[in-house]
Amino acid sequence: MDAALTRPDLDAAADRRSFFVTFFAIYVTALAIVLFDLADGVLFVGDVDDQMRELQIRSLMSPAGRWFDLTLPSISMPEVYISPWSRLIDLPYVAIATMFRPFTSLDHVLGLAFHIWPPVMLALYCLTVAFIVRRLMGSMPLSPTSWVLTLMLMTVLMAVAVFEFVPGRIDHHNAQLVSMMLMMAGFVRWDRLGGLFVGAAGALSIVIGLECLPLIVAAYGLLVLSYVAGVQGSRTMLVAVGAGMIAVAVFAALAFIGPVGVLSTQCDAFSAPYLFLIIGISGSLACAAWALPARASAIARLLWLGLPGLLVLGLAAWLFPRCLNGPYDMIDPVSRALWFSRIWQEKSFLSLYENGQYFVVALLALCIASAFLAVPFVLAQIRLGKIGVAIAFAMALTALLLTLAITRNIRFPIALTPPFLPPAIAYYVGFPRSRRGLRIATGCAVVSAIALEGLRFVLPSPVHALDAVDYMTTSDCSGQDFGVLGAVPAGRIALPQGIALPVLLTRSEGMSVGSVPFHRSSPGMRRMFDAFTSSEPSVRRAALSPFDYVAVCRFSLPVDAKQAPLYAALASGGDWPGLERVPNAKPSDFQLFRIDHMKLQ
Repeated sequence: MDAALTRPDLDAAADRRSFFVTFFAIYVTALAIVLFDLADGVLFVGDVDDQMRELQIRSLMSPAGRWFDLTLPSISMPEVYISPWSRLIDLPYVAIATMFRPFTSLDHVLGLAFHIWPPVMLALYCLTVAFIVRRLMGSMPLSPTSWVLTLMLMTVLMAVAVFEFVPGRIDHHNAQLVSMMLMMAGFVRWDRLGGLFVGAAGALSIVIGLECLPLIVAAYGLLVLSYVAGVQGSRTMLVAVGAGMIAVAVFAALAFIGPVGVLSTQCDAFSAPYLFLIIGISGSLACAAWALPARASAIARLLWLGLPGLLVLGLAAWLFPRCLNGPYDMIDPVSRALWFSRIWQEKSFLSLYENGQYFVVALLALCIASAFLAVPFVLAQIRLGKIGVAIAFAMALTALLLTLAITRNIRFPIALTPPFLPPAIAYYVGFPRSRRGLRIATGCAVVSAIALEGLRFVLPSPVHALDAVDYMTTSDCSGQDFGVLGAVPAGRIALPQGIALPVLLTRSEGMSVGSVPFHRSSPGMRRMFDAFTSSEPSVRRAALSPFDYVAVCRFSLPVDAKQAPLYAALASGGDWPGLERVPNAKPSDFQLFRIDHMKLQ
């Protein structure tokens, strides 16, 4: 029995838990999960983000592509579309494609890059997980066989996070997961190098995108509180975190957004507001911690760290007032009502029941149960003075709370919580006194899981009746022929957002679309909704005035003509005054129409 191992046995077992064995067990299990996802040829978590990233990379590698120019000319609303996505994510794909470009076509090398880099990122992710788990375990008792089996179980529990690293999954979420794991690894180390990891990873996460900002703020806040409380090693950590964050943020600003981006105000992307906050807050906290004597009181530390931080926040609010409205302020009311408010991932976990997403409910219940099971171990680490472990665990809890509020965050608690389970299991096995905590934690885990699953029988489950707007969003003409696009002169296409990216990825020369399903495309979405759903001819003519063509995918289900007159007519295969059908050489549900603006009704 593992629990009966002697101290020499424990030391020997700890030695056998080499870093390579730990990493190998995690990575091989993760690769098996990847192969499982690839089996049917459909990515479990693949979505329009991958298509949009491919479009951005192709635009960069075109003859007109420029590193600091994030304009996507194939999206014409007719206002120019500027992507908020970081070149940091584009870099490895472009580098791999450029390396193989002399030997084959651009399409082929991009396909190679899209399949090579995600598994490499998975290796980086598994390396950080292996470091965290091995560091947390120390010399706690688990035989080598139990150790490997526990690591395999942990990785299986992280399956949805591992799916983010499947070949072809090229959006930014896998890089965010690696960044968060690096932050956790830094807190678990709790030394100068660990602080540099935390700062660098936090800055990289903000450069990539803003979705992990709450986790970074929570972790940074707890680090500041630990310094105020006089926790050993917190001063070194705070100074190192500030230095790492500033250095990486400044370098990334110069490397990925350039001088124009550094001076721009983009509330939804890394730019002047966030660079100002990173330098101002990290710099003031690090300088105060470095300058204050060790004997300074808690009140003095709080004042010296808090007042400059509040000043920086006040200046940021004064300099960048538009950002006080949040990153989605540019979404107009019509686009918000007909698009954003219908995205179930942007709602609380209660929307999962309304949409019958019971698998996601089960994942959420599993996350909560895992967190409860890890609590006694984390409390034991706090009693030993290992505050960094508690902060790392707080990141996982913050991700879990965010998921309850906005379900699209679920990939983060699924990634960040399981690494605490192997040491928690070893803690329960090796320390009989922990059994009471185990019983309490197990009870809480079971109750929480039952409560979440039980809500499906308590909450009313209204059936959402799909309407014309839903069809416009989901109908993507999958498997249909788009060859008609090559038979007409280049121009602007007005179309429902569901087929926007499939049309763009046909790479028809000179063609542009009026909108894509992303928040910066709100002006274009508004035009498309006006064109397809308005019953007023004048509104429709105004919305379509900048465009040359209308495209709609033929749809088999009946569409309410009162809700979307133009879409209902075209989706059923009908015609419309002022729209001339372009014949398709091959049978296809994809329909293209020339606009005669003089006759358009």
